[in-house]
Parts: sequence; structure tokens; C-alpha cells
Amino acid sequence: MIKLISLDLDGTLLDPKGKITAASREAVARAKAAGLRVVINTGRPVQEAVCFAREAGCDLLVSGAGGGLVVDGETGRTIRQWDVPESPARRAMELCLSWDAQLLIFAGGEILVNAAGKRYMEDCYPFPVFHDAVIVTEDFLGYMEEHRLPLVKIHGEKGPGWCPAEELDALPGVSTTTSSAHDFELTAGGADKGAALAVIAERYGIPLDQCAAVGDSENDLPVFRVAGMPIAMGNAPEHVKAAALRLAPSNREEGAAWAVLSCLE
Repeated sequence: MIKLISLDLDGTLLDPKGKITAASREAVARAKAAGLRVVINTGRPVQEAVCFAREAGCDLLVSGAGGGLVVDGETGRTIRQWDVPESPARRAMELCLSWDAQLLIFAGGEILVNAAGKRYMEDCYPFPVFHDAVIVTEDFLGYMEEHRLPLVKIHGEKGPGWCPAEELDALPGVSTTTSSAHDFELTAGGADKGAALAVIAERYGIPLDQCAAVGDSENDLPVFRVAGMPIAMGNAPEHVKAAALRLAPSNREEGAAWAVLSCLE
């Protein structure tokens, strides 16, 4: 019996326009009325995770930064944070800064971007909560050192001069993944959506085999491995679908609502 549902955002709970549909909100409400916990487990910042959780009617214990942070959205308290060790964190930053990639740096609970990245995001990423939270700096490492902020996650959008990320993979104490064909993500070793779900489920006293996880990307594979009911969206790549026990319609076809309601059967 499923008692907790973990929902990814992009490509899953959010439709192609980045919206939560009425059908999804209704499905979450039905699940909550039936006594299930429904949580957000996303690669986005925790600030956005909390905002979307409120909009969807989900529980407010959320995971963001690709599993690097678990936060109580009611109080703002950080429940668990996985920091990249200092030496590989610096080397990862140096490598990424040398590449032609648009970077988003998750430093503790803060989100860092440079001015060019902020302009780019304003054009293609119309989410006010994100833009209200970001800090613009041209010196990521200097800002982090000045404010004693650890590295939690690097998100990079690949540029035309992209250098393969094998150098990142070789660093000790890190994990790398992707959420699309045009990006890469780096977190601390062992920090992923599966580890985050384990923290959330433990706080609710729910075994992982009574959890469902709904997602559409490679960075959802770790949570698929630990959840009792992994559910892939119809818009997921084939290797992600192959890791699931259940296949939902796409996010163009109310797949998130279908997935949530399927857990009530």
C-alpha cells in the first residue's frame, strides 16, 4: 500500500508551460484526503520546491537541489544538507568555469548566477520565486569564500564549446547526472533524490517500499531504485521508463494526476 508519493517538477508535475494543472491539484487533494503524504523532490532550488508544494497542496517537507537539500517549508529549517567536500568542490568549480557552460551554483541555501546568466534566465525561465531568490555575482568562488558557503550543487547548461564531463566524474566525493539532453548536474557523492526521499520518508515514519516516486529524467533514477513503486512519465527517455514499474501518460496528458490517482487504487 502506498503511503507517500514523491513528485518531480519539470516534465512531471509541471505541464509543458511550467504550470500545475487543476487535475493535478485535484489528484493531490484526493491523495491527501485518503491519508497519503505527497512531496516535491526536484532538481530546482528549495525556494521553488516550497512554492510549488503550496500551490499543488502538497506536504511542505521538500527536497531540492537534486536531493542536496531537504527543507521544512513551514519553518524554513534545513533538515538535511549534503555538501560537496571542499577540495573537489573547488576543482569542480574551476573546471566548470573554464567551460562554455551557463552555470547555476547552489551554495548552501543560496542560488548564485552571473549577470549574463541572470539575463538568460529572465528570457527563458519565467518563475518569479527563482528570480527573487538568486544572487548575482561574477565571482562565484570569492562570494562563497567570503560568506563561508559550501557547494551543494552545480547545474550547467551546455554551450556550443562544451567539454565532456568525464573530468567531473573522476573527482572524489561527487555524483554527476543530468535532467535533460542539454544540461549536467553535480552534487555530493550519495546526494540524490533517492537519499532525499529516504530522509523524508523516515521523518514521516513510512517505509520506502510504501513510497511511490514519479519522474521523467535520469536524475530520477536514484529515487526509482529506492521507492517501492517507481512511476515514469510518458515523456521520459526509454532508459528511464525501463527502470519504472508503472508508466504514466506524458505531462501533456495529465500524467502527474494519473500517477497520483493510480497510487490510490
